[in-house]
Amino acid sequence: MATKFQVGSSKSDKINFSQAQKVFHSGDVPQHVVDAKKGAIKSKQANILGTEAQAWNASTISDQHIQKDTNHDLKRQLLKVRAGLMDEYSQKPAKAHSDENIEDQQRYVVRMSGKGPIGKLSGKWMNAVDERGVAKHCIREEWPDWNESHSSHTKEDRKHAEAVFEAQEQKCRQRAKHYPHLNKEGYINPSDSITNVNDSLRERKIEWQALKEQFKVELKVEFPTASEERLQAMAQRLLNEKLMADEKLARFPIQHESFRPNLSLTTQDRRYKEYHHPGSWGWSRTEKRHCWSCCLSFGEDSRGCEYKVVNPDAWCTLGFERRVGVAAAGKM
Repeated sequence: MATKFQVGSSKSDKINFSQAQKVFHSGDVPQHVVDAKKGAIKSKQANILGTEAQAWNASTISDQHIQKDTNHDLKRQLLKVRAGLMDEYSQKPAKAHSDENIEDQQRYVVRMSGKGPIGKLSGKWMNAVDERGVAKHCIREEWPDWNESHSSHTKEDRKHAEAVFEAQEQKCRQRAKHYPHLNKEGYINPSDSITNVNDSLRERKIEWQALKEQFKVELKVEFPTASEERLQAMAQRLLNEKLMADEKLARFPIQHESFRPNLSLTTQDRRYKEYHHPGSWGWSRTEKRHCWSCCLSFGEDSRGCEYKVVNPDAWCTLGFERRVGVAAAGKM
């Protein structure tokens, strides 16, 4: 039985197709794409005789004397068509644009510039034979070529890759010299660190394997219909909880004490009282001496009879100008 041909699959050894060759079946193309193609082809056909329906005229002028629907005389147009004045002429390709001349021009440019034809000369940006075809040709002259050190086909490519790797290792060694405070003896690279973690987990599993098997036996009695995977997971969870409880007991041996922080040291109340006299200091005819009018205190520097609570940690809702003005008035 013959296999079905599929484009781009391993069933076909052909990569390039000509522009005129029909690769896909007509049924594989979506309907909206087919309609769009038909509309584009039809729009290129000239409507010389005016037989096609005209586009909808969105003008609101209804007076035919001011503007008519047709802006040409049909009789004169038919005479021009009969005379051949409205025929479309197809220009023949020039001799300089033939395929042979274009290839000769490309070979000349390649010889003069030293760059291959892949790229801006031929419009092809991939060479299926040489994987470095794209890397060697750039779209801009001032852009550097891509480093194709990933290639490993030839001996030169392998030598180049080894040279690049050695240059990067040399840079790493040079950068490591700039860190004199690095403890090289105590430093553990990531691979060794992961190995140590895996070894510790393996030793932990081997050490507590007996207790885990005991958990599985007890769980098998409690859950007789459970599968082996579920018993394994529940036993591992119980073992982890037991180990975490032991570690907590080792870190916090005193159970009745609380290790919460003392908030009284960090949330202190800095509010204070400011006393003042709401009255005025002046001469009193009744007392025959100077005193405060609010509380009749005879000392000008005496403690005020009223007070207000000042909170230095409160939010200031006053503007900058108003706050500066209030502070300046208080100093006066």
